[in-house]
Amino acid sequence: MRYGLDFGTSNCAIAIANQGRARLIPIDPAAPEANTLRTVLWIDREGQAAIGEKAVSAFVAGNVGREIVKQRVSYKETIMTEFGEEYIQFDADTGIPGRFFQAIKSALRDPSYLGTEVFGVHYTIEDLVATILRDMKRRADEWLGEEVDEVLLGRPVRFGEDDEEDQLAEARLRRAAELAGFRRVDVMYEPLGAAYYYESRLDRPEMALVFDFGGGTLDLSVVRLSPQARARADRSGDVLGVGGLLLGGNTFDEDLMEHRLMRYFGQHATWQSARGDLLPMPAHIFAQLRRWYTISLLNERDVMRFLQEMRRLVNEPRQIEALICLIVKNYGWDLFQEIERAKCALSSERYTRIQFFQEAIAITELLTRTAYETIIAPHLADIDRLIEEVLRQAGLRAQQIDVVLRTGGTSLTPCIQALLERRFGPEVIREQDVFTSVVSGLAVAAEK
Repeated sequence: MRYGLDFGTSNCAIAIANQGRARLIPIDPAAPEANTLRTVLWIDREGQAAIGEKAVSAFVAGNVGREIVKQRVSYKETIMTEFGEEYIQFDADTGIPGRFFQAIKSALRDPSYLGTEVFGVHYTIEDLVATILRDMKRRADEWLGEEVDEVLLGRPVRFGEDDEEDQLAEARLRRAAELAGFRRVDVMYEPLGAAYYYESRLDRPEMALVFDFGGGTLDLSVVRLSPQARARADRSGDVLGVGGLLLGGNTFDEDLMEHRLMRYFGQHATWQSARGDLLPMPAHIFAQLRRWYTISLLNERDVMRFLQEMRRLVNEPRQIEALICLIVKNYGWDLFQEIERAKCALSSERYTRIQFFQEAIAITELLTRTAYETIIAPHLADIDRLIEEVLRQAGLRAQQIDVVLRTGGTSLTPCIQALLERRFGPEVIREQDVFTSVVSGLAVAAEK
């Protein structure tokens, strides 16, 4: 018996199959939808870990609104430089109740990310991923009533920018699964999972293009499907084309932050130098605002001293006050949750408002679907080119695709749907369960 397990950038799921029918395992009872688990991890000062909704609750309770207090401390480990070993000195938040990790999957491909210190304990990237997988396995085993030590893991078509990053990411994911307690670990492209789930209910041959657009990656596969092929263990001959982009819903959130919300934090503020020159705010500060988890990196002595001075000099002091509040009070997570909510609302509404009020921060921003689509338009061109490349690889024209299978939360974006309909026609577009079709297909494939 093998689990199918989808370790996603934003969400995870695990399933088991019996006679070709997948059963989703309720993996997070605290979540609104128990069959999916947010890919987030919290480790407290005692080394206790929490995943999913419990991790979010622990982070919010311990950090949001808490003013960061940093002190100059000595790092225990050393680094190698051209002059030999050196101790690292840095400003650390000595009052932090725990460490919160999000988008861990994205770090798998980064050769420079060797690990991190969590309250004196070193965790490799494999350790962090294994902590989530281990708890998922334990919960699934308890639900099933027996221990399962074999797993078929999903992976993106494109894990990294080049082959070296891709191979590193897969090796790390396999190792993490082994550390989590799985004896046998196999890997399959995530969009193939979605294809095989669709095929399990198919009564005739079809040529499918799987469009899997999640939080961190876009993966495409062209797959030949048929009821007769379901029983075959080796389906490599049926996979005619694959391709991917390091692009996901998280990128769209970051674009919204940059293009619509940074102005509330002084992005366009100016200040007068001692020589009388009118100067803009430093661009590197706002580069850190694109992602909620890099905002706290601005809470360094020199940066905060500069911002305190800017509050006196700039033409928009309230915006700088809001920026300081965002940084030192840890409101980045909550703000990006509101961005995500507004983005999702535009899947069914023509307009919405991004509203966020916390202490010195006051945001109310009208966002129309048209404006949102204008912001992400450069990415749409990249997606269209990827589709063309995968079709060329498969030796097919768009008219030869019988069905386009949309999965992944970002595939619900109306302009993405429109792009697919223009190229393939609305009659062939099929929407599968956006969060669980991949894991259901992995479970079906794992049973073979």
